[in-house]
Amino acid sequence: MSNERTGEDIYGEKHKDANEPIFSGVPSFLKLPQVDREDLAAADVDVAVLGAPLDTATTIRPGTRYGPRAVRAASTVPSPPYEHFNIETGVDPFDRYKVVDTGDAAVSPGQTRKSQLSIEDAVYEISEQATPVVIGGDHSISYPDIKGWAEANGYEDVGLVHFDCHADTGEDGLTGFEYDHGAWVKRVYDDDIVAGENYTLIGPRGFWPGPDTYEGMREADMKWYTAMQVGEMDLDAIVQDAVERATDGTDAVWVSFDVDVMEPAYCPGTGEPEPGGLVPREAIYMVREVVKALDPDDFGFDVVEVAPQYDVSDTSSYNGGITSGFANRLVIEVLGSMALADAGLSEGSPIRPKEPLGPSGTVETPGDD
Repeated sequence: MSNERTGEDIYGEKHKDANEPIFSGVPSFLKLPQVDREDLAAADVDVAVLGAPLDTATTIRPGTRYGPRAVRAASTVPSPPYEHFNIETGVDPFDRYKVVDTGDAAVSPGQTRKSQLSIEDAVYEISEQATPVVIGGDHSISYPDIKGWAEANGYEDVGLVHFDCHADTGEDGLTGFEYDHGAWVKRVYDDDIVAGENYTLIGPRGFWPGPDTYEGMREADMKWYTAMQVGEMDLDAIVQDAVERATDGTDAVWVSFDVDVMEPAYCPGTGEPEPGGLVPREAIYMVREVVKALDPDDFGFDVVEVAPQYDVSDTSSYNGGITSGFANRLVIEVLGSMALADAGLSEGSPIRPKEPLGPSGTVETPGDD
């Protein structure tokens, strides 16, 4: 990936061009350029966004087939320019990376496994040239995501950092289908792509899976931090542990984020909401720190389970709701942390006030006369 360039070098006038109305134009992700997968090499693309609109492996509430469309809609608010300087981290990922939208993988409603294999092929094709960022779709897509990405790059041992309300390690998922959205971790484990000691789950809570599944996870040397433990512990300690486990003897790391890990008050638009989840500041911080600690050249990411029709603020997905808006924000945070890691930095160049934050200590309290 290129180092010495700016967003204007990559995107031209559109990097800082005047905004256009959010209801104008084709709503690609962030209204970034649209490039066919077979043209990625010729276009010298660094990161490619792919939609995976599959929800027939869902076991409770369907609707994540509309996730990619809703996240793209949310990404147009605010509308271009492409410039996305983060005032907290001080980095604009579009100064470092050429990012494009490659559209959606082909899905065949009613033929779940065929659709998953199509997603695997699409991710494989992207991964030969660029870093894949996949927007789901239900969580079953992570198995073909990781498989296609690993095979394209020749990765034999992959680390996995998994943000989720559920472990997704069921032998046959929730309803006896081995490729449903509750079984994808078991699939990558059974394929020897991810070893237990290289897997960390962050945010589980509630009542599924049961004790037998967690006993099996413990025997496989998997590790997890419940949502309550996230709230009680130092986030940096959790991040450090997850990163150390994911990078210990592995070739690359995949980060998978299920929006049902979030407290549903913040992300109601999902198929299996469960009270007691993460709050946005916790999730954004941990994702930032995890990705900053990884090699961006051997990395992949997906965000899944956005179901906009259950989002109390989204009645049409014309400009997205709070859940799809959060997923959009998460993708941009991932890109920003990749840019920092690529530059070998822990922080960019945030603009800060002249005076230190907090009281200056120089104002005298008036005395009594």
